[in-house]
Amino acid sequence: MKTHFLSLILLLLTISIIAQENDQTFLSLKDTGVEEFIKLHPEYDGRGTIILVLDTGVDMGIDGLTKTSTGEVKVIDAQDFTGQGDMPLVEADLTSKDGKDVFENEEKGFSVFADKNKMLKSADDNYWITVLNETHLMNSGSGAQDLNGNGVKDDKYFMVTYKTTEGYWVVYFDKNCNGDLSDETPIRNYKENYDSFTISNQKGLTPLTFALNIFPEEKLISLYFDDGSHGTHCAGIAAGFNIGDAGINGVAPGAKVIGLKLGNNNYPGGATVTESMKKAYLYADKISKEMKVPCIVSMSFGVGSEIEARSELEKFLADLLSKNPYLYVSTSNGNNGPGISSAGLPSSSSFVFSSGAVLTQEIARDNYGNLLPYNMLLHFSSRGGEVSKPDVISPGAATSTVPNFSGGDKFWGTSMACPYTSGVMALLLSAAEKEFPGIKIPSQLLFKVIREGAVKRDEYTPIDQGGGYINVINSYEILKKYLKNNEISKFETYTVSSFAPNQPDNKSRNLYIRDGSFLTGDEVFSYVVKRDNLVKSDKFYRVYNLKCDADWLTLVQKKTYIRNNQTATVNVKIDKSKVKEPGMYTAKITAYRDDSSKTPEFELLATVVIPYEVNSSNNYKMNWKDQTINQGIIKRYFVKVPAGQNSMKIALSRDASSNKYSRCKYFLSDNNGIQIHQSAVLYSVNKDEKIENYYYDLEPGIYEIDMDGFFLASDPSTYNLAVEFSSLQVIDAKEVSSTDKRIELINYFNESKTYNINSEMLGYQRKYNLTVDGNGTYKMPFTITKGEGSKEFNFSLTKEDFSKITDFAFQILDESGHAVNKDGLSYRTGSIVAEFSGDKDTVNYVLEIIPAFVSKELNANLSVNEITYFDSPVSVDVKNAGKTSLTLYPNNIKYLDFSFSKPEITIPVDANVYGKVYFKSPSTGKKEYELPINFKF
Repeated sequence: MKTHFLSLILLLLTISIIAQENDQTFLSLKDTGVEEFIKLHPEYDGRGTIILVLDTGVDMGIDGLTKTSTGEVKVIDAQDFTGQGDMPLVEADLTSKDGKDVFENEEKGFSVFADKNKMLKSADDNYWITVLNETHLMNSGSGAQDLNGNGVKDDKYFMVTYKTTEGYWVVYFDKNCNGDLSDETPIRNYKENYDSFTISNQKGLTPLTFALNIFPEEKLISLYFDDGSHGTHCAGIAAGFNIGDAGINGVAPGAKVIGLKLGNNNYPGGATVTESMKKAYLYADKISKEMKVPCIVSMSFGVGSEIEARSELEKFLADLLSKNPYLYVSTSNGNNGPGISSAGLPSSSSFVFSSGAVLTQEIARDNYGNLLPYNMLLHFSSRGGEVSKPDVISPGAATSTVPNFSGGDKFWGTSMACPYTSGVMALLLSAAEKEFPGIKIPSQLLFKVIREGAVKRDEYTPIDQGGGYINVINSYEILKKYLKNNEISKFETYTVSSFAPNQPDNKSRNLYIRDGSFLTGDEVFSYVVKRDNLVKSDKFYRVYNLKCDADWLTLVQKKTYIRNNQTATVNVKIDKSKVKEPGMYTAKITAYRDDSSKTPEFELLATVVIPYEVNSSNNYKMNWKDQTINQGIIKRYFVKVPAGQNSMKIALSRDASSNKYSRCKYFLSDNNGIQIHQSAVLYSVNKDEKIENYYYDLEPGIYEIDMDGFFLASDPSTYNLAVEFSSLQVIDAKEVSSTDKRIELINYFNESKTYNINSEMLGYQRKYNLTVDGNGTYKMPFTITKGEGSKEFNFSLTKEDFSKITDFAFQILDESGHAVNKDGLSYRTGSIVAEFSGDKDTVNYVLEIIPAFVSKELNANLSVNEITYFDSPVSVDVKNAGKTSLTLYPNNIKYLDFSFSKPEITIPVDANVYGKVYFKSPSTGKKEYELPINFKF
């Protein structure tokens, strides 16, 4: 038996090496050095490390996640912190019926046959019973409600559990749903015996692999499964071995995996629930202290950041990870790019390592059928600004493991870049364990090594790429140098603060000035640098040489130092003569240790935006003609929104007569870095000539228009870009009533505007506030009646309240409990709509609000604007001086007069009738502005 086992290991090792020698092009390993690293060091393939995947779950039964490269069980623990798999237990009586043993609970109507003689002996003859009803998965993102594929979606799978005479608990699960446990085998807590199981499906492959954990004190069985596929995909990228039985490996095929489920897939997008993220991290912290091997957290979860690095989760992680510097946390940087200041939550934290996403040439070719001239930073990858994120960029598109229900296995996103980086961490720590046994590497030192080993790309700034494109071979050489030089005993980290006027207290990690138009060149800006005392010594003296990589940012001093607990101040000035042209200017200052090692100690990042000024001097218009952009590249235009505007038009066009190639689009982000819109693609092959969009009632600030050379383009794109602002303001805005049917308008800009006007009553609206907390979900019943077409709920949180959450989901449930619409907040505002359907006079729905707070004692104020739309808009007569056309001359007041009657529908007493006035171009008929208005009767 022992000889056979050793032979199996040798065979598996051979498969691993052969798989790595073949250029696998569906999960890219070559140009990051991973392939070469494992060829040189096959025993450093992640073995001896654990990657904890905090996600939607991990399917341990899928090829690629069953075994490590050495033949051991890959997934060694599986825990669900969401409650999705919780099956409450009730006491079961053991009786007999028709000569057979029966476990039953009459009150619940639970009953299942068994054969006690075939079961393990009970320690105390106390039995417990529960059931999995397929309706529990009605709203699962998997669509796998019919687990056995028999066409029925409410089958019941009974479970009986008890403590055995051996001292452990077991579960008998009726996997074939025949109402009899006689043909079932005992299942233990997953991490005790690695027991997993499936439910055979009549239509093909079993959709899900199940594991379970028994919690007798809490009287529940927790079923563990990945019905979201996201977590399984990430696990395969980080540590898959022989994926699909096709020889495809993840980055660290020797690493073991622990699946920690923090996303409930019955909720929109597999949303987290209150404390699920916190509990998962606390469990990871516990494991990292108990196990004698390096533990890496890989979490491709998060939301947008409203106040960078200030969220409750980031505060929690700062406390947790400062106390446990040997838990390595890798996160995705977010998919809210390409605008700057878009790094997500919790990736903005300096205590975690975040990754942006790259599309490699081989993945683009073989997964997406496109030839790229180079590896490209994906357009959606979030960028830094106030914070120095991402730390690096990694391959963010791959084929990987997925559960059988999933319709595809090719995903892309920073979600995929995160586990790739996690795998690289596992390789480095695996190697260090072998070459430097007994040395514990602090997480921040490992992060520093990976940043320094990354390959910088000239076409990207540090806030695009961080340290650059991840490279394991470079990083390993740096790690070895640091360990040989006993850098651990000298290693220090630093907290930096500088000027960032868009932050609540004007401070952030980086010098970040989004509107540099006020600069004179005389200003002195400071970085305050404080050491974190990682070396655990009150006695400290270190001198640093300072070097800046850009000539527009001038260092006032060339050196600085820190003595004991004193802070260092680094002063800089901006050379106004070198930042005259509109655009983004980014510089990096590096502080090197003033000794023979010249070790880089800390970095100071500066970003200054000089916006285009759109004002009366250019008639509130800007035009950029014959611009070119290369495939996969982002070109940024920053525009200062002029005072008095309420409409912006962006036109992306091409000169069709020139026959120049175009395949490009634009993204629009607001002053906070939040993306407002993504345009359609302007494609010359389709004979597209112009894409034109209007944006209303913009908040003040610097807006960013990002041109994207679409990754599928075959050549550089030529385009024209134009921006135009209009001012159409209501004087003394008020309701239009039956006694006061006039509103006054004025155009504050200096060009006359002519519109065709019309108006409609769209429905009625109510505004109210709800206090939500971490004690569960909120269900609000509502109805839609005939004459009402739909109901829309618009939600808003303050920035401060949004920073308390890990998710904020909501869904519309019909009378059966099925979710007919799902959504959630990526930032602090969002909405969801319920449509009238069927032939009944009234349709009943439930709005379920699912706030996920970091801690259950937190709460937030949710502002709700509920709009009920009529099934058909009611036309309202609106005229200016008896005409349906209107010319607004600069600074000249015009009147709109309304004529209307009350709609024939019941309006709640606390609601206002809601409508709009539309202002359309007489030449094109396009809507250039919508003026919201309330009607009072």
